[in-house]
Amino acid sequence: MLARSGLSSRQSMPTLGCLLAGLLLANSAWAQLPETGYVSPPNPANDYLDAIDRIEGDYGPYATELSDLYLGLGQTLLNSGDYEQARDAFHRGVLVVRVNSGPNSPEQTNHLYLIANIEALLGNDKAADEVLENIQFINADHYGRTSPEMLGVLDRMYQWYFTTRPPGSEYAQYADYERVIELTEDMVDVAEALHGPGHPQTTEAYRRHGEAQFQAVRYLMGQTMTLSLDDYVAVSSGTLYTPGVVKVSVGEHYDAGRKAFKQHFESLLADKSTTPLQYAEALTNMGDWYLVFEKSRTSRNLYEQAYEVLANSEDYAELAENYMAQPQPVHFFAPQPSLLEDVPVDLQDLSVDVSMTVTSYGDVRYVEVLDPPEGLTENHVGQIKRQVRQVPFRPALKAGEVVTTKDFIWQYAIATQGQAS
Repeated sequence: MLARSGLSSRQSMPTLGCLLAGLLLANSAWAQLPETGYVSPPNPANDYLDAIDRIEGDYGPYATELSDLYLGLGQTLLNSGDYEQARDAFHRGVLVVRVNSGPNSPEQTNHLYLIANIEALLGNDKAADEVLENIQFINADHYGRTSPEMLGVLDRMYQWYFTTRPPGSEYAQYADYERVIELTEDMVDVAEALHGPGHPQTTEAYRRHGEAQFQAVRYLMGQTMTLSLDDYVAVSSGTLYTPGVVKVSVGEHYDAGRKAFKQHFESLLADKSTTPLQYAEALTNMGDWYLVFEKSRTSRNLYEQAYEVLANSEDYAELAENYMAQPQPVHFFAPQPSLLEDVPVDLQDLSVDVSMTVTSYGDVRYVEVLDPPEGLTENHVGQIKRQVRQVPFRPALKAGEVVTTKDFIWQYAIATQGQAS
């Protein structure tokens, strides 16, 4: 039952202690206090509770208007940090929707996402995953598994995982990468069923699937990508439904990702509206994939093909010389902020210039932090240099050929532990 005060039972004892302490202080100085009335600050949750009481009194406990009121009440409690009572409010809203519109009505989706957010905040990852699976089941049952609406549903779920458990972060486990791969596989199935190959939505689904496979390989192999692709890796966290140690084939993820990037390129070719710039982007994406896995000869060939596509186009020839004029981090590698500890507050929103050499093979060498601001210690500088060396860079092109770039300057964002997104 939701308490009108907005306090859970775990909060009641500290609150009572504060009240008793306040009474003791008041008694000791009672004569000195002016005679004024105390007005407690307004509690927005009480407005929702009053409205809920009125609707329930007039129309019963499952009146349709109550679902929105419980949604607003839950958001108010969530904003105040009262997660458990907020979750109760959202569950009440779900119950109202199901009674009025059926157990698989998509109208409950927003309530369920907020419940999943709370479970994630409370560290109940399995419970959050189960809520997301319920969202997918409900919408697939209502609209149909390969309906146009499902692409939007799958996209929102995909974004949820990338927001709550970003790839490369300490929060992401193998089960999360596995779940994202499943979502992108479903995206591919729906897009192919609706549009076939050669449609922008199908093309995007292939790209996302390739990137999801890459993130899984990156997690299994580590930043340096030095493990043999034929090896099996023990994953101590297991999967969502199989706790314990499991063995995962890196090579299977690698092959699936390579196939997805090839499908992405072929889908672009089949679409008559595709521009030369989009062709070039697809070639460089494939080049990035091979570069990260130390197949630099293949990646160099793909980068140079991208240049030729632009150079031989009437509309994009001028763009060719500047397309890869400077090295840049491989975009789907998602380099993390420096995650430095104990950085002074006035430095946390700054960037530092990092000088490096990026070879024609994408290797980073001779890394130096230029003019580090006061307050950035030698330990911080060392951390930045180590992390930069782990980020694969797409090399530059000059006159259509991949080249080594010396004294390249890159801005690197400073962020403290817990601030990086």
